[in-house]
Amino acid sequence: MTAALLLAVFALFAALMLLRKLPALLAVPCMAATVAMVVREPLAQWLSLVIADGAVRLAPAYVAVCAGAMLGRVMMSTGIAEDVIRRAAEFGGDRPMVVAAVLMSVTAVLFTSLTGLGAIIMVGSLVLPIMMSLGVPRRLAAILFLLAFATGFIFNIALWRLYRELLQVAPAAALPREIVRFASALALVMTAVVGGYATWAASRAPDLRLWAASLPRRATRVPAAAYLTPFVPLVLYVGFGWREVPAFLAGALYGIVLTRPRALVQTLLSAMIRGVEDAAPAVLLMAGIGMLLNALTLPAVRVALAPLVSQLPVQTPLSYVLFFTLLSPLALYRGPLNPFGVGVGVYSLMLSSGLLPPLALLAAIMSVGQVQNVCDPTNTHNVWVASYTGVRVEEISRATLLPMMLVCLGGLLLGAWWFL
Repeated sequence: MTAALLLAVFALFAALMLLRKLPALLAVPCMAATVAMVVREPLAQWLSLVIADGAVRLAPAYVAVCAGAMLGRVMMSTGIAEDVIRRAAEFGGDRPMVVAAVLMSVTAVLFTSLTGLGAIIMVGSLVLPIMMSLGVPRRLAAILFLLAFATGFIFNIALWRLYRELLQVAPAAALPREIVRFASALALVMTAVVGGYATWAASRAPDLRLWAASLPRRATRVPAAAYLTPFVPLVLYVGFGWREVPAFLAGALYGIVLTRPRALVQTLLSAMIRGVEDAAPAVLLMAGIGMLLNALTLPAVRVALAPLVSQLPVQTPLSYVLFFTLLSPLALYRGPLNPFGVGVGVYSLMLSSGLLPPLALLAAIMSVGQVQNVCDPTNTHNVWVASYTGVRVEEISRATLLPMMLVCLGGLLLGAWWFL
């Protein structure tokens, strides 16, 4: 009876998010509270364990998100990101698809470090008009931008911290090399699929012009060495074992010293404040996710749901690949495989029940996450890109779902090979 009620709670809040009656920022903590009520958790325990402790459970993850947003603001305010994009466009010369490919590569690189809707708006406001001025159809420009964003986001340090906290994969130690290896392989799969899709889509767009629109030139340019700014935190984090916050701070200082050394304090302080503003939605969502994680680890919840979770067909390599690939569309609309929605409950129960090794579960989340990053109509970045380019957000979802499921399949095959 309790298990049925808990499943009904999941279904109810998934429906509310699907129908856009309740945003995820409110739905996830409300789901946590309802789960605690269903298992009749005492009020004192509910307030302490689920609400108070849950709100700070993922604190390292959302502090990393704020630090990444700070770096993003530094790159925006100093003109580094804009200059990189403009030079990339000039590099393509009079070859439209070359320009588009270079811009996609630059976008991917930028989002290894950038986070937040503010960064999406800043980069998209530069990249999308250039693509469309070349004759790239609006829908294709929107799709190519989202594909490039999702490719770079595979290496986003703040996102890695969230996954490590969710699954407790060496959260206090240096980044495990297995994660770097898997992320690199997933990025190769993503690049291959994106390249194939872009080539196919371009062949079906005969209205692409054969010249590039002229770009307004900036009166001043940032030093070429400043273009390395987004790589600084990644190199320090992966190569030297730095933690997220110092790595992002080092990247921010590097960019400011090379571009505005005399305004270092003012620029850094402004970036910190604006970065927190940009990261606020993600921070609130992560606080709710922490509450739901704590609610789902209550003994009564584990006892009720363990028999159901143990029946999920994911323990053999073949069933693991088929289950997550075929059901990857359930990551859309904050569904049961979306780590930023109802899926946080499913994944945490898989982990706590020992159904899958942590690294295999991480590979599944990262693979399914690519479907969510590109295709989910409830993503704020999807909504903004669709609005900016004048297309329906559902059109983007329909056009990208199959390619992203292929990426998911490739990632799951690698995860099954290495971790199961």
